[in-house]
Amino acid sequence: MDVENVSNSGNANKRSLRNLLKSERGSLSVVIIGLFFITIACLVVMSNVATLLIAKRSLAQATEAAAQRGVHSLNKSAYYTGKGTMFTAPLAMITGREHSPIPIDCNRAILDVVLELRNWSNDDGSMKRHELQGIVLTNMECDGSSLEISTYSEVKFPFKVPFLNMDSAVLTSTVGTTNQVQEGFYLFGVRLH
Repeated sequence: MDVENVSNSGNANKRSLRNLLKSERGSLSVVIIGLFFITIACLVVMSNVATLLIAKRSLAQATEAAAQRGVHSLNKSAYYTGKGTMFTAPLAMITGREHSPIPIDCNRAILDVVLELRNWSNDDGSMKRHELQGIVLTNMECDGSSLEISTYSEVKFPFKVPFLNMDSAVLTSTVGTTNQVQEGFYLFGVRLH
């Protein structure tokens, strides 16, 4: 008799296990929990991507500001060597001759670029993102009429991405610029039109 009771009890356990597995009770909670984790993962990734894009724009603005400050370092000795009269500008306009670029003092430009990048690195203003860890000048080329600088910075993500072990990324930016005379009619160095 004991064998029959054990056999019946084993069959009953198998039936109750099958009924439990076939039952749909609680299946919605598993789906909701799964969707919750997917939503959280998407929010983490989107926050990190948004941080990366905003930091990239901030680095580009810092690099542009440094290049503009450097290109405005006037080489006075080269700028004031030319001979001009009151007819130089009208003749250039009539003949369609382009103005030569404004000469840059490359030695002064490197100092101005480094100072501007340091200001951006230490600034807590609205233009600089606090995720940028510091802006580093990697390359500067100056030929006396144009300036090109390259920078990089590390950006810290607000959330660590699970399974990737990424908590930061390195961003780079390159800007080139030149300083041109604005077209118009100049009389003794004053632009009239």
